[in-house]
Amino acid sequence: MEQKKSNKGCLIGCGCLTLVILAVILLLIIWIMSGEDKPTFTHNEITVEDKRENYTDLSGDSAETTLMIYMIGSDLESENGSASKDIDEILAADTSGLNITLQTGGTKTWHSPHIESGVTQRHVIQNGKISLAEDMGTASMTEPDTLSEFIKWSAKSYPAERNILVFWNHGGGSMLGFGVDEYHEDETLELSEIGKALGESGVKFDIVGFDACLMGTLETAYMLEPYADYLIASEETEPGTGWFYTNWVSRLSGNTVIDSVELGKIIVDDYIEGPDSSFWDTNTLSVTDLSEIPYTYQTLSTYMNNSAQKMNELYGSISNARANAKDFGDGYFEQIDILSYVTRLDGIEGKQEVIDAVSSAVKYSNSSTYEANGLAMYFPYIGPEYYEETAEDMQIYGFNEYEPFFDKFLTIMTDGQVAANNSQNENYSSTAAADFLENLHNASWYHENESAEYFNDEFELSEYEELEIFEKDGHYALSMSEKDWENITDIGLQVLIDDGEGYIDLGQDSVYSFDDDGDLIVDFDNTWVALNGQTVPFYTEYYLEEGDKYVNYGYVPATLNDSEEIEIMIYWDSEHPEGYVTGYRRAHVENTLAAPQKGLKQFNDGDVLDFSCDFYDYNSEFVGVYSFGESITYNGELKVSYEDIGENDTLFYYNLTDIYNNTYTTETVAY
Repeated sequence: MEQKKSNKGCLIGCGCLTLVILAVILLLIIWIMSGEDKPTFTHNEITVEDKRENYTDLSGDSAETTLMIYMIGSDLESENGSASKDIDEILAADTSGLNITLQTGGTKTWHSPHIESGVTQRHVIQNGKISLAEDMGTASMTEPDTLSEFIKWSAKSYPAERNILVFWNHGGGSMLGFGVDEYHEDETLELSEIGKALGESGVKFDIVGFDACLMGTLETAYMLEPYADYLIASEETEPGTGWFYTNWVSRLSGNTVIDSVELGKIIVDDYIEGPDSSFWDTNTLSVTDLSEIPYTYQTLSTYMNNSAQKMNELYGSISNARANAKDFGDGYFEQIDILSYVTRLDGIEGKQEVIDAVSSAVKYSNSSTYEANGLAMYFPYIGPEYYEETAEDMQIYGFNEYEPFFDKFLTIMTDGQVAANNSQNENYSSTAAADFLENLHNASWYHENESAEYFNDEFELSEYEELEIFEKDGHYALSMSEKDWENITDIGLQVLIDDGEGYIDLGQDSVYSFDDDGDLIVDFDNTWVALNGQTVPFYTEYYLEEGDKYVNYGYVPATLNDSEEIEIMIYWDSEHPEGYVTGYRRAHVENTLAAPQKGLKQFNDGDVLDFSCDFYDYNSEFVGVYSFGESITYNGELKVSYEDIGENDTLFYYNLTDIYNNTYTTETVAY
């Protein structure tokens, strides 16, 4: 996206506007390719010492096979009938060669005539028909005992040589685990609880699959390794439709000793490219050999601990690699692609060993995005206040060998925030987060004086409260030292409109460029994101550029039909420079962490959209959230464009985020 040229206004000093930063967007400058040329990663086979034999023996002509499906309907079913759709896909398959058990629950309304609403039930699927086996009343689907008892019942009722387990519902990755039950919404199955349930069941699995968001992590794989041979899961969020079941269930029924990776490829490719594949360009799915995970974990642990030893020397490079690596779940869940991170960081011994180990363990992966190589990792960065609880859960299943790396990294990062005297950083703006900063010594991971050596060097950005800009060749510019620019991970343009009573915040966009001297051009052409010709508040969420190729997406806050707070997702790339609306999601609640919505929802004709903006008085104090512009009634399309915002006076400035997650603002320009 080219920098847009604008007319010049007058410079305003720092006293006129000191707004609390509303959004911190991590700038990820990584390799971008078009859909046709999306990168692939060669999965190298390596020799793994002490690699165990598979739990499941598929050497015969056939194998008694039980497919267990643990299906929590939740809002995915009550609102959209997504679980019922997948049940219908299973019923449409050839199931004659299989034992299929299905446990349903966790939703207030089932759309399928086969399932009773409001209760937890066990079913058996045979020869295209489903029959009720047991009614369990109001049992919580997010309790480990409920999962364990289902597995034990399935194995006892249908003893098998080959067992496959599929989890169906929301996923929250390594931080939150799996499952949202509408009757028990404050509970999830954390990874340690899933491991506990599998261990108590006494069953070994050929494949454990997650038809759920964000479960394709090293932490998930490590937890599962004692109980299963293969993991099939997504690094990224999934669409509501999830996997396509008919084909792979039929193939398994017709050949119960089909190779596990071959079966996994069918599941993966049908998900990415099959009849249920989503238009949204972020689908990922992979097949991971769990017998190689202990070795993979050891190589990564060695690499991360080597990184800890060089933290004082390379913190800036490590933080930049983390900021620029491919992340998932819009960054809220602290999960990044392992190879995307490791390949960005030089100077650490063991890099190639990690690359080889991950690329061998991931036997097959496919995606409609970029730099999704099949296996993600938890790496706390945005919300270290969640790290302690996550680390405690990981310790339960023995995943703790590189905790010293995270402890040291987070200590330096938070000390950097203190050194910059920037406690109003968006990441720490809530009361809980502010208390967190004030009580660093209470965090188990904080080590006093750990960063003393690192901060012996001059912390140059700490001297800036507001970044001064100057007139230069017909535009304003920001000049900083090469060292300071190296410490910047994010740049965003913030725009506000003076409506005569205060300031309307139009949001933040990833529009910026540098001049030939390496100075940031501080400019605005008076145009902003519009839907159906109407300017709307917009917040960029992801911006990546490489040469003449780029991708950029963000959201427009709105209210749907005067009842639901939503975020309308807009997407641009080099193939679609005009932009398009991909759908909407429920609005993210600030300072909360919950399982992500599974897929984007689509508008229906007649839907009424009212757009939402934040409003500030002339003292820059937040007043409230108000409607902006006119309502739009959806009628088949929302056309994206950039439009002139009109004759009102405008204020704009740039936000810069550094390697410590501090945010700095340039001086404000009145236009």
